[in-house]
Amino acid sequence: MKHFIFTFFIVFMHIFRLSGQTYIPGDVYFGDHGYIEYHAGNMPVVISEPHGGYLTPSTIPDRTCSGSVTQGDAYTEELAYELNDAIHALTGCYPHIIMNKLDRKKLDANDDYTTGACGNPLAEVAWQEFHAFIDSSEAYIVKTFTKGFYIDLHGQSHTKERIELGYLLYTNELQMSDSILNTIKYINYSSIRNLAKHNIDSLTHAQLLRGPYSFGSLLYDKGYPAVPSLTDPYPQTGDPYFTGGYNVAHHSSYQGGTIDGVQAECNYNIRANLSVRLKFVDSLAIVIRDYLELHYFQNYSQQPCINASIGEIEQDQFLVFPNPAYRKVFVEVPAAYSSLTLINSAGNIVKEFEGASQGKQEINISGFPDGIYLFLMDFPDGRTINKKLLIMDDNIQYY
Repeated sequence: MKHFIFTFFIVFMHIFRLSGQTYIPGDVYFGDHGYIEYHAGNMPVVISEPHGGYLTPSTIPDRTCSGSVTQGDAYTEELAYELNDAIHALTGCYPHIIMNKLDRKKLDANDDYTTGACGNPLAEVAWQEFHAFIDSSEAYIVKTFTKGFYIDLHGQSHTKERIELGYLLYTNELQMSDSILNTIKYINYSSIRNLAKHNIDSLTHAQLLRGPYSFGSLLYDKGYPAVPSLTDPYPQTGDPYFTGGYNVAHHSSYQGGTIDGVQAECNYNIRANLSVRLKFVDSLAIVIRDYLELHYFQNYSQQPCINASIGEIEQDQFLVFPNPAYRKVFVEVPAAYSSLTLINSAGNIVKEFEGASQGKQEINISGFPDGIYLFLMDFPDGRTINKKLLIMDDNIQYY
């Protein structure tokens, strides 16, 4: 019990600090022990790299819990560094880059909290840091740009040398006709759900997946085969193909909101050789810029970077108390809000509240399991602010 309380307290306090910190675009920040690395950005792009770390500290045992996958992605850490440099050289702006420096044997940052950390307290803190950096980056993007794009960067060594783009749709679903993919059912399954409903040229979901201006087709035009795309519209039955994982499901518009996402599985030969990799990241940087201009922001390449520091949202006026709490918690808000959502540590929505006027409100949390939660508050003007909440049993003794 002492270990349980200590773990929750340390995780809560550390993530609370990260969520309220101010980050300067272009600077690099680290979580505890240097296991998670964050490059702060000022453009509407978030890139996470969960499986390319090399650190193997003895203080974190190798993951052996049920469902563990421990094979890492070679050269994706290098790919992330070089892509950051390529985007900055091309645009003068900084993407948000979040990297897991731990070997996948120690932490899987693209799996749920339980399997990803396998119960180790240090790994649990690193898992929370990784996702907190993504959350704070996306909150900044929503506040500053109202919408944006998220890429979860991976590597694969399949026989067909191409980039596999995962939009959370299975092979048999991608093989369906455009008319079926354009139905609301499959749009709501997709990690580009918001983009399918709101894009500059009113392109359909199927066109965004595999049309001439899809992400895959833009890569193909640069000389990098990709699926889905106009040339390679879907994986053939039996082809190995990654549809997208935990990160894309939890940090894209599949969960709602205005940040779309894709899991980009880059084939081995464009990662392993330095000169080939540098040529690739230069092309990928152009594709990302063009994708934003085609679908999100007209004349994007002519717009200056937004240099406001992350953390300038007026968090101090959003109060949650007591904290830790049990049975009930009071929320005091600075202005009328449109929605309030409570999310657990696994990223699942546990309760949604209707919008209300400013002032103090009492919320019943009795019956909620002990753990770390996040309040997300959306405002009519598009801003989003968040606060961490620790829920604990009132019978627990503190040590």
